[in-house]
Amino acid sequence: MSAQMAFAFVFLRLYAKSMLRWDDPISYIHSLSSYDRKMLKSLDAADIGELLNLIPRRYDDYSNLAKIADIPLNEPVTIKAKIDEIKQAPTFRRRFTLIRAKVSDASGSIGVTWFNQPWLLKQLKAGDEIFISGAVTMRPRFGKGFTSPLWEPADAETVAAGNIAPVYPLTGNVKQKNLRRIIRQALSELEPPEDWLDENIRRQTELPDLASAYRHIHAPESLGQTEQGRRRLAFDELLSYQLALRTARQEADAAGAPQVAFDENFAKKFTASLPFELTVDQKKAVWSAVQDMLTARPMRRLLQGDVGSGKTVVAAMLAALVHRSGQSAAIMAPTDILAKQHAQTLRRLLAPHHIPLVLLTSSARLAYQNGDERKLTPSEAREVLAQGRTVAVGTHALLVRGSAPPDLALAVIDEQHRFGVAQRETLVVDAREDGKVPHLLSMTATPIPRSLTLTMLGDLDVSIIRTKPIGRAKITTKVCVGDTGRQYAYDLIQEQVSLGRQAFIVCPLIDQSDKLGVKSVEEEVLRLRKGPLKDLKIGMVHGRLSNAEKDEAMGDFAGGATHVLVATTVVEVGVDVPNATVMLIEGAERFGLAQLHQLRGRVGRSSHESFCLLAASEDAGVADRLFVLERTDDGFKVAEEDLKIRGAGNILGLQQSGAPLFKAARPDDLELMAMAREISQEIVRTDPDLHQHPKIKQRIDGLRQTSHRE
Repeated sequence: MSAQMAFAFVFLRLYAKSMLRWDDPISYIHSLSSYDRKMLKSLDAADIGELLNLIPRRYDDYSNLAKIADIPLNEPVTIKAKIDEIKQAPTFRRRFTLIRAKVSDASGSIGVTWFNQPWLLKQLKAGDEIFISGAVTMRPRFGKGFTSPLWEPADAETVAAGNIAPVYPLTGNVKQKNLRRIIRQALSELEPPEDWLDENIRRQTELPDLASAYRHIHAPESLGQTEQGRRRLAFDELLSYQLALRTARQEADAAGAPQVAFDENFAKKFTASLPFELTVDQKKAVWSAVQDMLTARPMRRLLQGDVGSGKTVVAAMLAALVHRSGQSAAIMAPTDILAKQHAQTLRRLLAPHHIPLVLLTSSARLAYQNGDERKLTPSEAREVLAQGRTVAVGTHALLVRGSAPPDLALAVIDEQHRFGVAQRETLVVDAREDGKVPHLLSMTATPIPRSLTLTMLGDLDVSIIRTKPIGRAKITTKVCVGDTGRQYAYDLIQEQVSLGRQAFIVCPLIDQSDKLGVKSVEEEVLRLRKGPLKDLKIGMVHGRLSNAEKDEAMGDFAGGATHVLVATTVVEVGVDVPNATVMLIEGAERFGLAQLHQLRGRVGRSSHESFCLLAASEDAGVADRLFVLERTDDGFKVAEEDLKIRGAGNILGLQQSGAPLFKAARPDDLELMAMAREISQEIVRTDPDLHQHPKIKQRIDGLRQTSHRE
């Protein structure tokens, strides 16, 4: 192709309307301003497909065009009115702008107020006719009026005014009004996307085609259409998930697994060496896994256990049995902190039986054997693994081909939902050079309601640990509302520290731009050191600290050098400090019940009385939801309540490389889950290699080619 032809092609792609393709860069959207381009960079959406897969959080119905005289209070409406006057009102606050306008139609007039939008004086003037969309409120001083409503010119096509307006999740400096306009523009220029589902499946499910689904999502003509569009995209996610798991399981079964012989005498010896007695549920879980590993079919078992129920002990015993059989086991965690915590626990449990242990993370390479600890160079670490017959602990980098022990017979993935849709299978399937597939035990401390387990995790056998080890203290949970509640929490922390105990304080993210939680943690530490906990030693952990700094902070807290650890939810799983008896969760209303329950599990890990304090705003409705945790400490009941209350909440927590796997699907989409399961079973049964479904195969292959980063 000549340079002139190439230039002409690019020119046409950039400027010709109705020519956008699904994989085109966002920059190809017609008439984007420099501000639009800069704004879109913060969306983490590189192409048109990713942009259109931004699912609205809700919809505001502004399709009700009302007369000013008939406007109800506190309900979204749209009016068409003429601006009688508009001016900047004086204020006593610096850098604060107040714009007031009076608008009217044939039925009457009403006031409009905008905050910190000085540019409106250049965009609007008396005599202009505009659409105004929002809710009218009654204010004692100013009477009825709109406050910071949407507005659009009456002489142009509207995006929100007079329509059902999508409300998107926003990041950075992205404004709702601009994002709506850009997505509408992209939708109008887009070539209809190729539908990966054939007409037979669409007819069977009674779902719209893909092009219609995106129109229903982003430019609905009715609220009913929004749900039709969401259901189609949700079904796509659920069917893809099911097919990815089923095809991966099929590959694993075809490859076969190394068989693990069971040594009953050693099992009894190991159990007797434990510093506590195994619960009935723990014994059942071990025996079920042992029976699975006796066969050449790869075990695929999910171990569900509430926080503090003793899942790690089950994993340790199975790893010890694998070592006894002459083979290797690997235990993976989603973070450095949790991997190191597991290494310390396993070291204590395996040492009496002279079982070697190696810890491999991005910041640590250590070998433990016969009570000795030895630092390893990268080459020494590879050599230790290459020798086989060991127990390795680390992050998922352990299972990159060529890094895992050649005789790996068992892979244990802790907090399996954090590894992504097909990561748990793909990592394990590719671990061994000889093609055999290790047995897999997935563990989760997030109890999943039975209805969801059957539909979402149907490819796994399930073991459940419900009973907790003897000697664990009950955790008293209290909702602390407002300043009075927070003072109660600080007094309790002071009291517990005076008794020699310690406390966690967990901070939520302030906003989406602070993804690592730096601002919230650092600001809270500064405030506490100057104020309510100024006499205590306070440490902190957040996402921007180096691994060495995190290790130091965790080490100081575990060793008692600091009284209080302020952290993000990095302490949600695995962190085991028995002396910590208080968990204070700031902004508890920002968390789901299941996640709050997991955070609660960081205390109550000894015989000391323990407390979980949920600091919430004065909003009574929010507090009502949190009182569920005061009433029960059963994780399965909490998960069921979370499902009922939150509906669209992500209690499954299923993620892929840090990004949410399910954007449209919801935990209460049980009918869609059942349909996806049934159709995926039929597709794999009749077309195991997906050769008859090339579009489906392309989508599933792309889904399973996941990048695995710590």
